[in-house]
Amino acid sequence: MRLGQLLKSASFKLTAAYVGLFSVSVGILAGLVYFSSTSQLQQTIRTRIVADSNALRAEYVHGGTDQLLQAISERQRGRLIGGLDYTLYDAKGKHLFGTLPAVPCKRGWVTFTGPPDGDEPSGEMEKLGVLVTPLTGGYCLLVGDDIGKIGKFGSLILDSFGWVFLLTVTMAVAGGFFLSSRVLRRIEAISRTAEAIIEGDISRRIPRREAPDDLDRLAATLNRMLDRTTTLMESLRHVSNDVAHDLRTPLGRLRHSLEEARRNALSPEEYRTAIDKAVSEVDSILDTFGAILRIAQIESGSRRTGFQDLLLSDLAMDVCETFAPSMEDAGKKLHTEVQHDLWIHGDRELLVQALANLLENAIAHTPADAAVTVALKRGRDGVNLSVADNGCGVPEAERERIFKRFYRLERSRTMAGNGLGLSIVAAVAELHGAKISASDNQPGLKINIAFPAIA
Repeated sequence: MRLGQLLKSASFKLTAAYVGLFSVSVGILAGLVYFSSTSQLQQTIRTRIVADSNALRAEYVHGGTDQLLQAISERQRGRLIGGLDYTLYDAKGKHLFGTLPAVPCKRGWVTFTGPPDGDEPSGEMEKLGVLVTPLTGGYCLLVGDDIGKIGKFGSLILDSFGWVFLLTVTMAVAGGFFLSSRVLRRIEAISRTAEAIIEGDISRRIPRREAPDDLDRLAATLNRMLDRTTTLMESLRHVSNDVAHDLRTPLGRLRHSLEEARRNALSPEEYRTAIDKAVSEVDSILDTFGAILRIAQIESGSRRTGFQDLLLSDLAMDVCETFAPSMEDAGKKLHTEVQHDLWIHGDRELLVQALANLLENAIAHTPADAAVTVALKRGRDGVNLSVADNGCGVPEAERERIFKRFYRLERSRTMAGNGLGLSIVAAVAELHGAKISASDNQPGLKINIAFPAIA
């Protein structure tokens, strides 16, 4: 994989952005730690010097020069490496104790650079922070401590942060290259799959990993999209074939009737009869195209925008009451087993059409004395709507096919209908996220639609 491609990848740029942000954060943190630590250490040293100076001044006030010198000597004898430095001189500048140079005796802080006292690296001078304290009688007391260790401590902090920064950046860059290469390999796999599909191999799918991540979820989504696209393409191919096959018969009858009228009709009444027959055939063709467009509209998903919570119990009862007279006219009995207060989320118009299609299908394909039962019950995971009859039923091998477009058990196509009624029902069910199935009612056919529970 080329280096330039890695450096231009979004994952590497994102890693670089995080490294930059981390670097700035480390720099700010190092500065804060450095200044706060050195300031605190300097304050601690000065507090120690001030406290010792005040104690020695108290010794001078109570006992004079001799007691002050004795106190300084005791401190100096017990001095370890890192202890304080003491100097005392009189008004003439004569040193009574210590070696620090004389300065104007005004209370305040001064800095001296002198020879090393043993705790400095080789060749490095000692740096002292000294508090000047004037005493009565012209005496001057100097108490100091090594402030060079403040800089050493600060350098140690900066060096530590520098190593941490260097190690972190190195690991981040290496990790960025590693992650970018893995991401690019998977993106290339997606690209190769897309190219293969563009070339015509619509069966190709994006490979997935066992451990799901964002790219794996993207691959799963794209694979589902490809499956859906393949299904629609197959459906379109079948629709094209079915439309050509199913429209050939009515168009042939239409042409034959018009041709016969042109050859044999002698009176206006005969022409009127031929025209009426032709109009009936055209209406049948238009109904077929209308049903096809209806299915396409439903499958597009645009009707989901009009979904709302609706009481399916009342809807089912209303449709059954509407179809009851038609059932009686056909010599059939309609039974209802509808539980109350069953709600779903959906489109009322489409659901009414789906249930109406099921009832029309039951009327058309059952004997005169058949019984049709519409049941609506609460299921395990939602609401189940079923339409069952005690007619001749559908062979088990044919039950999954009856929901396909233009599929008809009556192969001769002599019965009325276009084979799209149950296809519309299946499309409505899919739009609502419901599962539709056909089963044996022993005897007869039972079609069940299982709607998901309302959120």
